[in-house]
Amino acid sequence: MIIEAVQDTFESEIAKAEKPVVAYFWATWCQSCKAMAPMIESISKDNEDRFQVVKVNIGDSPELAEKYGVMSTPTIIVFKEGQKPKTAQTGYAAKAWLVEVLEKYV
Repeated sequence: MIIEAVQDTFESEIAKAEKPVVAYFWATWCQSCKAMAPMIESISKDNEDRFQVVKVNIGDSPELAEKYGVMSTPTIIVFKEGQKPKTAQTGYAAKAWLVEVLEKYV
């Protein structure tokens, strides 16, 4: 299940997570985000027992984008044990590569 987070809920979603959190920063106008959306859904569904996916629309939460240094979309940041980001990926990524990167954190 993917959780949609905003400025007021993002930090609590990260803090209460019992497994790594994949934060997916996206925008409605971003063509690469539209292309990646089904892949993010699939990764979330296939790995829901291993990590949590949290989506953040940067248009709705520009403060979060600024706080985490999101300069372009899509950007994926992995949090583990509620700690600051462990890795980040900016731009479109192939599903196999992205799953391989996420495997390091579960």
